[in-house]
Amino acid sequence: MNELSNLARVRDEQLSGRASGAGARALFDAITAESPEALPAPARPRRRARRLLVSVAAATALAAGVTVVNVTGGATVSYASAELDITREGGEWVARIKDPYAEHDKFTRGFAAVGLDVRVQIVPTSPSRAGKMLQLGGSGPGMRVSTGTEPESCEAGRPGCALVIRVPVGAAGGAWVKFGRLARPGEAYDLPGRANAAGEPLEGVVVSGRTVGEMREEARRRGVRVVLQVITPQENYEGYSIRRGEKSGGVRDDWFVWEAESVAADVVRLLVTEERLPKSPVYGDMEPPVG
Repeated sequence: MNELSNLARVRDEQLSGRASGAGARALFDAITAESPEALPAPARPRRRARRLLVSVAAATALAAGVTVVNVTGGATVSYASAELDITREGGEWVARIKDPYAEHDKFTRGFAAVGLDVRVQIVPTSPSRAGKMLQLGGSGPGMRVSTGTEPESCEAGRPGCALVIRVPVGAAGGAWVKFGRLARPGEAYDLPGRANAAGEPLEGVVVSGRTVGEMREEARRRGVRVVLQVITPQENYEGYSIRRGEKSGGVRDDWFVWEAESVAADVVRLLVTEERLPKSPVYGDMEPPVG
């Protein structure tokens, strides 16, 4: 039998507020007691069977609601806390972030416990970006990071949705990952979303090339507040720039809209120009997406 099967996996919810719970007692017994079949034979008192050892750090961490499991020789095989679980599955470390609202340094400490330098940032975004990987970087031998959600395509911040990070066992160097999560009430979005995407306040609405007046009416019908941002198209209408402090007070209803962004719950920002342009400065020759 695998030695690890003899060790109860104790989670923070089993320990919170009652250090004498069943899970805690099981782990305490595994740390302090010999397995009955591994007791020394009477005729050979010097012989002792190999037994599972749990690090002193793991035992100490129990009080903080964290479980770090080591096997004899010091190799860490799992980490568990209220915010994050990390397990070794085949040739990968698999991290499952259960609380995307937790302080970021708790994720860093969890990865460090299994010997990895992975830094995770989770920021408030519009619903269509919640659960999405927004930025990813890293360096070092074998440092290949992949991400996802469980269940697939769930929105981080909803109950039962876990953000997943996979890192090869033995990877060296460091990595950083930035995810989006559902915003709390009143939180501004760290990264705007496309306001006519699925799950957004203007879902399914054609935006590009319409007038400000038309879009204001669409927003009014849906109970959405509108803010305006004047943009300056670049050469050949391939991109645009925004001038800091440029006034939008003079925008009239006959100006033209090229994009609508979700910037907070029920607030969209319209990117506008005074004149109709030959093509969208936001999407260029691409067909502007809807839905």
